Amino acid sequence: MPSRVLVADDDAPTRALIDLALQEAGYDCVLAADGKAALEQARATRPDLVVLDVGMPFLSGDDVHRELRRDRRTRYIPVVFITAKRTTAETTARFRNGADDFVSKPFDVDELVARIASALRRAAELRSLNPLSGLPGNLSIAHEIDARLADSSEAACLYVDVDHFKDFNDRHGFTRGDRLIGHVAELLSEVVGETSEDTFIGHVGGDDFVVLVPGDRAERLAREIIARFDATIPALYDAEDRARGWVEAPDRRGRTRRIPFVTVSIGVVPLRPDRFTSATEVARAAAEMKEVAKRRSGSGYALDRRRESATSVASPTP
Repeated sequence: MPSRVLVADDDAPTRALIDLALQEAGYDCVLAADGKAALEQARATRPDLVVLDVGMPFLSGDDVHRELRRDRRTRYIPVVFITAKRTTAETTARFRNGADDFVSKPFDVDELVARIASALRRAAELRSLNPLSGLPGNLSIAHEIDARLADSSEAACLYVDVDHFKDFNDRHGFTRGDRLIGHVAELLSEVVGETSEDTFIGHVGGDDFVVLVPGDRAERLAREIIARFDATIPALYDAEDRARGWVEAPDRRGRTRRIPFVTVSIGVVPLRPDRFTSATEVARAAAEMKEVAKRRSGSGYALDRRRESATSVASPTP
């Protein structure tokens, strides 16, 4: 479905020029000839981005922008300003008020289309970020996997899952559970960041993460993630639990049960274009490998070798 762009400008030739250029670029356009109409159209059509001329009848571009940001239905819509004249103070004020970009008249229409595309891309990426970890979400994960499949890069997908996370949340509460998720995000960033620039870390949601790394380093990274996780995770438990090495908690019948510390299971899948055609297929295989890893006690990883032989399961320790 094409992105919808609202173009608000009181100059008819300018509106027509932008409309034509955006349609040729594959966008769906909504047009408004004044500020009042722009605000009404924005609320009615919920565009993906608004192009605002500063000087318009009834309501100026700045007035429209202010009203958009006040309305919960439109406050996060990206806005690109078009202005015939500008000062540093005016530009700074607009950016502080939430503007995403601006172009000056007379403008190059190709540049305007490029800036619109960039603003839309940034908005999509920000919507995809997980608010808890600050990592890209499913949209970006799928894009990154598809891109690596398309260029046939020697890469691998690591599906990282925290085991016993529900028990941890039930015992310690959501606040400490959020700390655990943040800890995993930081740990992955540290381990992967030390390895190569050609990497990607995404947060599927909950306690599930995806890491894309060079294929020849995948197993070494899986082992390193597991080692650091197991070494650092006791710090998130109470002192008495650390001393025991497990958590004691009553079950539904009031009997004391022993709950192990959280561990991590990783499914490792080489991104082979001759085997996979989409991110969906990769995700399915990675989830299968993660479940294989979970069959063993403690932290571990499973490497998908199905193209070569039967699936193998590996442990972080010999």
